Amino acid sequence: MIRSKRNVIVHLRTRSGLRLCAAAVVVLSICFPPQVVAQSESAGQRAEEELASRAVAILQVRCFSCHGAEKSESGLRLDSLEHALGGGDQGAAIVAGNALDSLLVKSIRDAGEDSRMPPKDPLKDAEIDVIVRWITAGARWPVASAATGSEMKPASSMDGGGAIGNALEDPRNPIRVLFGGDRLELWSLRPIERPAIPQVEHGEWPRNPIDNFVLAEWERSTGLEIGAVAEPRALAMRAAFDLTGLPPSFEEIERFANDGDTQSYEQLIDRWLADPSYGVRWGRMWLDVVRYSDSNGFDWDEFRPQAWRYRDYVVDAWNRDLPFDQFTREQLAGDELVGGPPNDELDQQRWIATGYLRVGPHDNSSPLFNEQDRSRAQLMADLTETTGSAFLGLTLGCCRCHDHKTDPLSHADHYRLQAFFAPVEFADDVPLDLPERREEIEQHNAAIDEKVAGIDQQHAAIHAEVKSRLTPSDEKAEVSDEVVKKALTAEEKKRVSELNASKTKLNETKLAYTRGLLMRDKAKDIPATYVLYQGDHKAPRELVTAGFPSVLEPGETAIVAASDSSTGRRSTLADWMVARKNPWTARVIVNRLWQAHFGEGLVATANDFGVTGARPSHPELLDWLASELIDSGWSIKHVQRLIVTSSVYRQATLSAQVEARVAKSYRKKLRRLEAEALRDRILTASGLLDRRIGGPPVWPEIPAEILQANPAFLDDNATKTKGWYPSPAESQAVRSLFLVQKRTVRIPFLETFDLPDNSVSCARRESSLVAPQALTLMNGVQVEQASEAMADLVAAESGDVQTQVAIVFQRALLRRPRSAELELAKKFLETHSLPELCRAVLNTNEFAFVD
Repeated sequence: MIRSKRNVIVHLRTRSGLRLCAAAVVVLSICFPPQVVAQSESAGQRAEEELASRAVAILQVRCFSCHGAEKSESGLRLDSLEHALGGGDQGAAIVAGNALDSLLVKSIRDAGEDSRMPPKDPLKDAEIDVIVRWITAGARWPVASAATGSEMKPASSMDGGGAIGNALEDPRNPIRVLFGGDRLELWSLRPIERPAIPQVEHGEWPRNPIDNFVLAEWERSTGLEIGAVAEPRALAMRAAFDLTGLPPSFEEIERFANDGDTQSYEQLIDRWLADPSYGVRWGRMWLDVVRYSDSNGFDWDEFRPQAWRYRDYVVDAWNRDLPFDQFTREQLAGDELVGGPPNDELDQQRWIATGYLRVGPHDNSSPLFNEQDRSRAQLMADLTETTGSAFLGLTLGCCRCHDHKTDPLSHADHYRLQAFFAPVEFADDVPLDLPERREEIEQHNAAIDEKVAGIDQQHAAIHAEVKSRLTPSDEKAEVSDEVVKKALTAEEKKRVSELNASKTKLNETKLAYTRGLLMRDKAKDIPATYVLYQGDHKAPRELVTAGFPSVLEPGETAIVAASDSSTGRRSTLADWMVARKNPWTARVIVNRLWQAHFGEGLVATANDFGVTGARPSHPELLDWLASELIDSGWSIKHVQRLIVTSSVYRQATLSAQVEARVAKSYRKKLRRLEAEALRDRILTASGLLDRRIGGPPVWPEIPAEILQANPAFLDDNATKTKGWYPSPAESQAVRSLFLVQKRTVRIPFLETFDLPDNSVSCARRESSLVAPQALTLMNGVQVEQASEAMADLVAAESGDVQTQVAIVFQRALLRRPRSAELELAKKFLETHSLPELCRAVLNTNEFAFVD
């Protein structure tokens, strides 16, 4: 039988008094017993069921934060049929079958701006229309409702089976319901499909399929001008800096320029792809994306002595061409792939890869103020948002506090993804040593402990002897240690001192385990994840479970534990990240490669593939590259080799006027070297560069005024993790990647040339041209020292002025001087020193820019 009607209403207290919160109201007009609500085969009932599902889903996603299990304002809960039927503190809000007389409709549609509900984010017209039609039809509660948050479960389909599908196909999908079917035209939601290689008229020009895609676009443009191939010197310089971050040698350029073999360029490319400097250059790109730093950030900005291991892991991974899908899995869940202390070098690398989860900002001072919960919430939010930006090109930070303003992402989606990281904890106690070394350390330290125990026994015997003198044998009075110390004879004091010194010396010989900046899963007491009201960790609302973006996969995620010590959440996330069905990951990484080679990506907003981000200039090329990456076994070097051997890449740089005539050409543009490449080139030209790769960071000298202005430096701690301690001068000329990277104090030379902020993911390096840069190159200590060293090398090779000038040009600009330059330089040396000539050449635009 049909139960009797019960109407319910909810109110919110605002500054102007009590108001009806229409969007936070669900009224159950009629509830049917199971035999009545069984799925009907009629089209009319299917349409009615769909309308009910859409209406209740709108109320659920808008109301659960205030009217759910965690919070029930005005006494109203809407998270179950029983609670909703119970009503709230006020009268009827819905008149079933009569929308015009329902206070719900009046408050969401007819009220003025000051009293319209919900007050901060009124319902859209399409949402209001659904609510009105639903009430008019009787306000029937659906058999299976779509929801976000804790109610997100596979629901029976309207024809009797099947889970809720993606928003592109299933009208019940919560994102489709939430945004009224809008936002689904977003290009990046479409599956990656390998497009056919287009046919072109100028068939002799393409060297590989990349050229076909770009040329096909050019041929559709007016005023097509296929550019000439860059001259050999410029092309070699371009490719060398792009692939290794270092200039080629003068001899390499000479051989390439004079070599008639058409394969010589490809041979150069293969050599540079195999060069260890390749990983240094491309590791820097990835470290930008994941906001790598050697320090914690915040006020103390404490140094992390072990962070460099993750930096070196990244460099090595790029050098080994570690498949990007494996690279992704290891960073997100390396510990889950291992399951315990490492047994081999692969296990070691996987553990170290979890440094990705640790290199973000972390407030070490939070326990002093009892703010561990706040610090934990910041860690969770940072992991979620960086992962979204780095791997998916999604701006998840925009839905930490509310539904995304432009993209098909709900407030709950942020926390569904965050739940994958909920079990993580720091794993600084995990030894990275291999089993043989761990056994050696254990045996060595056990022997030391045995000797220390013997010393402790001798110490105890002296203590007992003194105590026996102070206490008659027939008494049991306790004697304190302080009393015993005072009663020691001079000989006993000497012996105790000797024993303490021996104990200290022995403990100093203990072997230490190798540690890292690591993460792992908690074994128990895993915290629940809640949607946070306005992102406030003190305002939890509905419970959520781990899940992927609801627009594509709205249901619960099946988690398979990777090991006994792990939940398997992050490995599940990592597997989904690199699944072929995921439309983001492959597109995002190949776009980063293109951007790093051309200065601008096929999608200009590398961290934002959303509605407000840029649309791809060549969508078919982007998908072809993404498909090629996947089909090649996720080989980054394979894709890069295609890019740098293409005709598009090899073109000569064009002037701005010519460039403007051909839309979307992606011809190479003249650009200034990045900060690290510029410093490394200065050191290379001067002969000072130390090419060693890896190891703990090197601390250069920085100006005293910077040290004196930083509170952390002035208030260092016993472990000396807050101060600045320069390395020996002779070890400071390493490649710039291996200099220490603090968050609050960046190395001045690198900062001047646009070193990015490493507190957040850097999508693309800025490239400014400002006066301090010219002053730094002209008057800076680095250039002064390099000029002196360069002059010493030049003078040692020749005492002839003309030869010296030639050597200066060859070392700095990798070419011979033109006749006019030679005469001008010789005249310059009549009144100036050789170091000044070297400095002048290092200050040329040609030195700082590549075309």
